[in-house]
Amino acid sequence: MSSICAGMKQLHDLRIKLREISDQLERGPRQIAARKLTIDKKKEEVEALKAKVKQLKMTADQKNLQLKTSEARIYDLNGKLNIAANNREYEALRSQIAADTMAKSVLEDEILEALEKVDGAQMDVKKHELEIVAAEADLQKLATDVESKTAGLNERATALQAQVADAEQILPPDLLPQYRRLVQAYGADALAPVINKSCSECYVSVTAQVYLELRAGKVRFCTCGRLMYVADDV
Repeated sequence: MSSICAGMKQLHDLRIKLREISDQLERGPRQIAARKLTIDKKKEEVEALKAKVKQLKMTADQKNLQLKTSEARIYDLNGKLNIAANNREYEALRSQIAADTMAKSVLEDEILEALEKVDGAQMDVKKHELEIVAAEADLQKLATDVESKTAGLNERATALQAQVADAEQILPPDLLPQYRRLVQAYGADALAPVINKSCSECYVSVTAQVYLELRAGKVRFCTCGRLMYVADDV
């Protein structure tokens, strides 16, 4: 392997390592943001559930009020029943009492169902609130972990950037502008080793002449734009 090929391989390896460090530095904040978004959505769900509980309680209260009105009406009808003037009035009152009693029974069932819904919704609220507490604890742990690693990752990134700058000196000065544009577009993938006489990025085969030139240390760009190099003597 020529010194140019070895230098290109070293440059590529350094850029890959730098990309890995950069990915780690970006991953932490992304994870934190995603966790915060999940917690915010969970809090919105809790507020919606609380509103549901409030509405269910109002419904139950309204039915309770209706029940009291119905009970008072039945009590009043029973009073009138005792002083009915004739059988016709008596039977009419009895029919009304029976109908109201049936309606009261249905209302009592509806109240029981409404209260069960209130209990279920309140349990959902408590469950979601406990999940939020656990999620916020996990978020704090993640934030602490990310913060503890960031300083070390930044130091490694700075050191790698310096090594990359040194390794880039192997490139011919007239190719540096194009190389910079490639790095801006593709990052570490701006460089591509030739494997089995093909570009490892686009898999297009190189001619025998180009392969020999690369082996000899000549810098060549692939048709896909990448800066090629031969990584070994195979």
